[in-house]
Amino acid sequence: MAVAFVAAGLTGRSVFAGSRLGAAGACRSHVTVPHSVVRRAAIVPAVASPARRVTPVAVAEGGSSAASGDRSLVNEAGSAPAPPASLKQLLKVGSLFLLFFSINVCFNITNKRLLNLWSVPWTLSTVQLGTGALYCSLLWVLGLRKKPNVTPGLIKALMLPSLGHTIGHVGSCISFSYMAISFAHIVKSAEPAFGAVASAVFLGEFFPFSVYASLIPIIGGVAMAAVSELTFQWPGFLLAMMANVGFAARNVFSKLTMGAYKDDPTLPAENLYGLISIISFLMELPFCLMADGIPSLGVNPAVPGLFFASSMLYHLYNEVSYLCLYNVSPVTFSVGNTLKRVFIIVASIIAFKTKVLPMNALGMVIAIAGTALYSWTKGRAARQAAAAAAANATPKQA
Repeated sequence: MAVAFVAAGLTGRSVFAGSRLGAAGACRSHVTVPHSVVRRAAIVPAVASPARRVTPVAVAEGGSSAASGDRSLVNEAGSAPAPPASLKQLLKVGSLFLLFFSINVCFNITNKRLLNLWSVPWTLSTVQLGTGALYCSLLWVLGLRKKPNVTPGLIKALMLPSLGHTIGHVGSCISFSYMAISFAHIVKSAEPAFGAVASAVFLGEFFPFSVYASLIPIIGGVAMAAVSELTFQWPGFLLAMMANVGFAARNVFSKLTMGAYKDDPTLPAENLYGLISIISFLMELPFCLMADGIPSLGVNPAVPGLFFASSMLYHLYNEVSYLCLYNVSPVTFSVGNTLKRVFIIVASIIAFKTKVLPMNALGMVIAIAGTALYSWTKGRAARQAAAAAAANATPKQA
């Protein structure tokens, strides 16, 4: 399934062969991007205007994480025909997406099992961020990954995106402690709606009506799932919505503050994510200590193993998401991120024997389908805008 899913996104692979991010929303399968531009990665999924260059942005949806799939730099190059993807590349990317889905499923199930046995979500979310921070720091110290050029200006620029990331991750983790994973991910599928509103209000970026219309089934599906969800609890629902707000804010803040660092060769996606993990960990730590103190791991012998596994899987699935995005367009990745939620929802229903009513199932299907439709309509609008811009830039024959 993963191979079949990525095939369409790889037919125009020349853009993405050397980039972690394609071009923003413009479905870069028909645009050639200079290597110096495409190598700059992003950490937050961003909603970008197809007609202008934007800044690096971050990923890692705690679900986020990481990644939600709309990450990019807008290129300013001309158009060129793209060669077809090879079978080897299709198999490679299909395997990466299968690994991405598998790690996500393992993380979500492990995370929920741990929260069912040891419900200390503040501590868990903090340690998850700290694990990623320690992992990246060790790679830099040992010389296994190029060190970022950290300056006071860069730290200042990363503060607001890190704040948004912290809010999003904490909201996601605590919401999982209140309700079923399947319902939590349905609520989190509404993130594009928050991103679209935030981009319009704070960045002045607007999309065609068809893009906004595609948000209707997302919102309607979430509402249908909510009214029929047996595990519905207002705290869990509101915290999941808070996570959506946090990730949308992260996108906006990244585009507002990171412009000066978009061409820094020491800041590929994995380094930016590492720095955000460190800052977010330090931001959350005081609140974690106030909320939980230093909790005991309890008497259940399964807790320590689940605790370690959950923390490592959280960081690993974000790392794998970058490998996926390295090889496909932002739109293909966005659809893949939607498909990832389907895997998680189905797996969690089976693993935890979650009872799903017909209305609840219908709401889930509508919300997920709406998310996929949003990705497609946004990609189409971006392609049309890119084609119009290219046509306007082409010198007219005398």
